[in-house]
Amino acid sequence: MLFIVSPWLSWIAPVATILMLLPGLLLQKKLAELANKNQHESTLRNAILVESIQGLPDIKMMQAESRFLQQWNSYVAITAESGVQTRKVTHGLVSWGMSIQNLLYATVVAVGAPLVINGDITTGAMVAASMLSSRMVAPMTALCGVLARWQQVKVAKASLDNLMALPVEGGLDEPRIHRAVLHGNYEFRNAEFRYGKDNGPAPLRIKQLSIKAGEKIAVLGRIGAGKSTLLQAMMGNVELTSGELRLDDLSLPQIDLADIRRNATLLTQEARLFHGTLRENVTLGRPMASDDELVKVLELCGALEFVNKLPMGLEHLVMEGGLGLSGGQRQSLLLARALIRDPNIILLDEPTSFFDERTEKAFVEQLARWAGERTLIIATHKAAVLNIVDRILVIQDGQLALDKPKATVFEQEKARAQVVNI
Repeated sequence: MLFIVSPWLSWIAPVATILMLLPGLLLQKKLAELANKNQHESTLRNAILVESIQGLPDIKMMQAESRFLQQWNSYVAITAESGVQTRKVTHGLVSWGMSIQNLLYATVVAVGAPLVINGDITTGAMVAASMLSSRMVAPMTALCGVLARWQQVKVAKASLDNLMALPVEGGLDEPRIHRAVLHGNYEFRNAEFRYGKDNGPAPLRIKQLSIKAGEKIAVLGRIGAGKSTLLQAMMGNVELTSGELRLDDLSLPQIDLADIRRNATLLTQEARLFHGTLRENVTLGRPMASDDELVKVLELCGALEFVNKLPMGLEHLVMEGGLGLSGGQRQSLLLARALIRDPNIILLDEPTSFFDERTEKAFVEQLARWAGERTLIIATHKAAVLNIVDRILVIQDGQLALDKPKATVFEQEKARAQVVNI
């Protein structure tokens, strides 16, 4: 249309379009670097903020406020600097596009006026050309803004894509087997387990291990040996990368996670209390539990005595993470929360690490009576806990180093001690 109105003025709008878009295209690499830098530094800034809040007592005790403050200020400064640079480039591109659009009208008039004077075109043709050129270039101004923000959009989308690409727990891509009741018959065969996409040595490698329902087993081993990983694997929380793990003659990875969690409970060392009342925390996994059940499980775990001394009792408000409660009190409440669900399979990771000897002895004795025919697996370093188990597993460097009845292990240790004394 513009060429028909005035061939002599039709070249101005395409040239203006090229001039408007060229800087935005040339600056895409710089904008990508700034967007990635801003995203990275913002992530680190948020991480140090959360970490500082969660570890505030430790930071104060170590007098490390200056270190974390310096880190925070550094991340804020870098994020602000990259943000300012990004805004400068973005605003520059938008301003450049608007300037070209404003100059376009003047250029059409400046070029068209001599043509009108010479009679090559009419005044109406020049006015029409200026109007059509402005309307043709107007969308390009918005495109300049798009080019200025395109890399930020790409970085944000890439971040969301990475999030959405994470594996979904209990996804619909693979059918799961439903089993209403699970008893705890475990079978490991050349099983290897890994956390995520770790390419290093597998943290747990079990060639052969059989556990019968109702057994009481202690898992021993040094720090980092793989005791906690074994319990996580039995709960289905660690990826089985090779071999086979069966639960009640079913492949554990194929069992519906809801069925596993209904029949089994795992108390980890990282378990924590949440903001709310004691009642809400203990009944978190079984909100319809009766008061009688609540009292029984609190007594079992050694928590009833101190709960009765609280002015509000079960309605006592617990702060985030159990702030204000001792380590032993928190642990007893966490045990109560795990056991009130009445699971068939009980997996406990260092359940008495914060207990004093009297509380530990009382808990172990009551747990032995309460466990009954349930399957009980305990990772521990405490000798008192060994009183309620029948079998001992020793994990060393992620592998099963010993699997014998408790009586046999004790007899061997006694004989070894006698030889040393001789």
